[in-house]
This record gives sequence, C-alpha cells and structure tokens, in this order.
Amino acid sequence: MIRGIFTTTDRGYTGEIRAFGTREQVELRQVEGKDNDKAPDFRIHPADDDRIDYGAAWAKTSKEKRPYVSFKLTVLGGTPVYLRMFESEKTPGTYELVSD
Repeated sequence: MIRGIFTTTDRGYTGEIRAFGTREQVELRQVEGKDNDKAPDFRIHPADDDRIDYGAAWAKTSKEKRPYVSFKLTVLGGTPVYLRMFESEKTPGTYELVSD
C-alpha cells in the first residue's frame, strides 16, 4: 500500500506521509558526519518544524540491486512503524513510500 509520495531536494527528500486518515508533510534531511555504519542516513522531521523528530531512515539496496530508503517512524513514543521508499517505476523522479 502506498503511504506517501516524495521528491528529492538539496537536503534529502520532501513529501507526505498518509496514515490513519491523516496527512503529514515531512522532510528527510541527510545526516552530516555519520559516526558509524549503523547510524541513520536521514532524520525525519515535519516540514514546518525542525525541532520535532519523527524518526530515522537509512539508504539501502535491495537484493535486486534497486536503491531504496528504509524508514523507522517513532511518533509520540509509540510502537515504531517501518516503511520503505522506492523510486516510482511509473513516474521517474518521484518516490513512493510503501508499507507491506
């Protein structure tokens, strides 16, 4: 199921997450100066407030050699939600956030 659509920016990605009847505009901002291989590549923030942190994301490559971004959302201290973002096969340059 598609949970959002994103595009690239000079700082990472921007787009919308849709879940539970709500829509939230967010930005994935690249982490500068990662200190280890397990550190996230991106932090997830609301588009209008840098002070709030919704979680982290990692750049990965699938078994089929397709690049994607793996999300771990932790909104309001609840159970983490895991999502993946792939470049759209129908619309190059846009990225689809999907859940299982």
